[in-house]
Amino acid sequence: MKVLKERVAFLSDYEVLEHLNGLKEKYNWTFTPQEEKDSKSKRKRFTGAGLDLEVITRDITSCLGKSAAGEIPNTEAVMEIMTFLNQYELMKVEKLQILNSLPRSMVHLYALVEECDQRFDEETCEAILAKINEVVPKAETEEGDEEEIKEEEE
Repeated sequence: MKVLKERVAFLSDYEVLEHLNGLKEKYNWTFTPQEEKDSKSKRKRFTGAGLDLEVITRDITSCLGKSAAGEIPNTEAVMEIMTFLNQYELMKVEKLQILNSLPRSMVHLYALVEECDQRFDEETCEAILAKINEVVPKAETEEGDEEEIKEEEE
């Protein structure tokens, strides 16, 4: 096999997670006891795709589900974030890193965007963070954990 076009497109963690969830549905795989209980009444489980693919899919969906990709509610949220980011002079890979990480602080955003402090003013960075928080609000448990950490530090 010969690679004709190198790096034609990038995939976000959300897109990979959606694809693997599609495979899971297609082959009727169950990864949790609750899913196992629900699927017994539906249809017979298909293992023709191979046990290795099922194991890898289970492990990757578990990992991506715990990451920022698991926080994104739907495809419209991804499109809204990317449309917003397109108005700024960001490289494709920087947009991808922002989408994959969903930065919640200025420090995190500065770590993702090269020379962020020189390329963008503080208002622009705040606008990016505000849009992310608007489209993908933080879960309540995470907010509670942060408040507990702040109280312990004091």
